[in-house]
Amino acid sequence: MKNRIGVFTKNDLEHLVESGRIVPQRGFNLSHIGPASIDLGVANEGLDMYEVEKLFRPRVQDGELVKQTLDFMGKRRINFGHIMMPGCTYLLKSTIGVNFPPGMYAYMNAKSTSGRNFLLARTISDKSAWFDGADKRNEGYSSHIWLVLQPLVYPVILSPNDCFSQIRVFNADTRFNEKDLRETLESSDLLYRRDKKPYKQGELSLFSNDGSVFCTLYAKGKELVGFKARNPNRPLSLSGVGINPKDYFEPVFAEEEIFGKPDSGFVRLKAGEYYLFSTNEMLKIPNNLCAELKALDPRLGLFFSHFAGFFDPGFFGTATLEVLAPHDMVLRHKDPVARFVFEKMRGQTTSYKTKGSYQGQIETRLPKQFAPWE
Repeated sequence: MKNRIGVFTKNDLEHLVESGRIVPQRGFNLSHIGPASIDLGVANEGLDMYEVEKLFRPRVQDGELVKQTLDFMGKRRINFGHIMMPGCTYLLKSTIGVNFPPGMYAYMNAKSTSGRNFLLARTISDKSAWFDGADKRNEGYSSHIWLVLQPLVYPVILSPNDCFSQIRVFNADTRFNEKDLRETLESSDLLYRRDKKPYKQGELSLFSNDGSVFCTLYAKGKELVGFKARNPNRPLSLSGVGINPKDYFEPVFAEEEIFGKPDSGFVRLKAGEYYLFSTNEMLKIPNNLCAELKALDPRLGLFFSHFAGFFDPGFFGTATLEVLAPHDMVLRHKDPVARFVFEKMRGQTTSYKTKGSYQGQIETRLPKQFAPWE
């Protein structure tokens, strides 16, 4: 593991479990380890699972632990099988803890299925005011990792079989700068058309000056381009398969922007509604890289475009966007809606294409629990 920097690979993560730097809790399984991350479920202890009236993050200055703040949160113990309701907040001990030496740190992302189901999944940990981080790289860090789950649209059944977030471990910041991006583009195409043919170099103007890459919205006129989530007051099992999507979603068709112009269109967003759309471009990630969706500059529009947003090495497909606007607005076909930041792995790792549920997606893809839209 020496002299290698970046995002930890599957083999690296397995070694961290063996060495005690990742501390498994009841319910952890080695199958939770993926190409570049470890899935986080709920510790199967029947103890530290709560609905809370208010969420307090630990105060750094006082060295607070999450458990020390529970009594102030208005906690109510729950069990597996509990129906998590929209508008409520749930705090649950996850299937791992961390025991990092100086120089090692981690960040978390909601799993794609959590995002597509508009289940807001974040983490908190001891002595830290940050969501989705275990970063005390200058001093070392030990803590349980706690899941914070908040259904935004429809009820979700809490199960010991489901994972909601994922943790990525680092020993250096290897996010791309402009030089890294240019060197990668010398030998690898990152953006492809929907016919799976790469764009020619110089054909797109979606590369920034900071090493990140933009993708745009697919919203061609009169086509089915996405879905709007709705609440049927019917709890969703994340372990379900072949569920009728019409119980939980409505179709969204793009409107024609300029009559007779095939490469145009737009969609209308209503304030406070939750939508699934997809990017116009396909993203292809080499096996020695991974990527993360980052927040857009609000000068491109005031809206959220993702609730998940991590892409494993080997992913190839359009990106699904989980979109929320605070006000009524319109998004046009090929408007910039997503910003990707690439990161270097510590080495080659297994590819997402060997097990990924969303590999090769082109049209807007519903969560994997649902049957195809017909």
